[in-house]
Amino acid sequence: MAADERYRTTRRVTLVGAAVNCVLAALQIVFGLLGKSQALFADGLHTLADLSTDFIVLFASKRAAKDADEDHPYGHGRIETVASFLLGAMLCLVGIGIGVRGVESMFAPAGVGPEPITIAFALLAIVSKEGLYRYTVRAARRIHSQLLESNAWHHRSDVLSSVIVLIGISAQLLGVPHMDALAAIIVGAMILLMGFRLGWRALAELVDTGLEVDLTDDIRRAMMEYDSVTGIHNLRSRSMGGLGYIDAHIEVDSDLTVSEAHYIAHKMEQLVKRQFPKIADVQIHIDPLDTRVRDSVLARLPGRGAIEQDLEQAWQTIDERDQVAQIKLHYLDRLIEMDIVLPLAMSRDEHAAAVRALREGAAGLDYVGRVNVYYADQIALK
Repeated sequence: MAADERYRTTRRVTLVGAAVNCVLAALQIVFGLLGKSQALFADGLHTLADLSTDFIVLFASKRAAKDADEDHPYGHGRIETVASFLLGAMLCLVGIGIGVRGVESMFAPAGVGPEPITIAFALLAIVSKEGLYRYTVRAARRIHSQLLESNAWHHRSDVLSSVIVLIGISAQLLGVPHMDALAAIIVGAMILLMGFRLGWRALAELVDTGLEVDLTDDIRRAMMEYDSVTGIHNLRSRSMGGLGYIDAHIEVDSDLTVSEAHYIAHKMEQLVKRQFPKIADVQIHIDPLDTRVRDSVLARLPGRGAIEQDLEQAWQTIDERDQVAQIKLHYLDRLIEMDIVLPLAMSRDEHAAAVRALREGAAGLDYVGRVNVYYADQIALK
């Protein structure tokens, strides 16, 4: 999903939440004062404070939607991660605050009882917050936004705090003054746990913790289903802003051309993104050799520069050496297979001895196996 589309969704959902919070906070504060309910009044202030988190979400999501630049070549998704961590920390503080308030009210209960009308506004708060939670979490999971999901759980924590208010008011009206305090302590602990979970997940993302094992296993299996892929290794993953990033080494036939291998890499990227919408980027490294053979080849076989020097020495007595148009190298398990490309005119019988000398000179190198000779016209060689 494009970054601008994610931002538009986040902005729309967050503005709806801000509008509901603004109206709800005003009703809770006004009727908390008129109905003599300290709990409802405090919950109204809590709802009002939620507006600040909505603005944090808007600020972070807008900047996270910016395209990659010179200073941030991987994009700005980490801004969303940091904001998720801050929201998790705020949930922890809310949970601690509710728990502390519950403990205080248990030992020093308020002397003024609330009016029955305040129950209606406690119920209104519960219904409104639960509606916001469901609306926000649905959008968050659709666009794979950890930040928006964090804000959804913030709405859910507000539902629990409003339940505390409802229990407290009801218990006070029924003459059981300590029940609201006990409920506040329990729910405060639940909110603290939610905040810790969200903060820990964001922290794990900041230190590049990999994606879920089940997801990476599914991606590996999907990539292995492609006919030209013979193996996969070094598959690594990380998360940024709730989206996944994958890089992997895929093993292919060593006889493939560079362009075909490049085509396979693009098909792999397309396949993974289509089957796994959470994956935002896929980097594929083509390996024509498996890891064991690759390490052995790198240690034993020379590079092109050294090979060209050896060929120059092996062909120094062959006048036709200047006719060699291209040399293609295929690094195999233990030896190099070499393709020598000559002009089409060299295919005539009078050049047969020179061609044979070129082939034998190349085959005489101890690290060269099979030598193939091909002919092409001058237009093709260009």
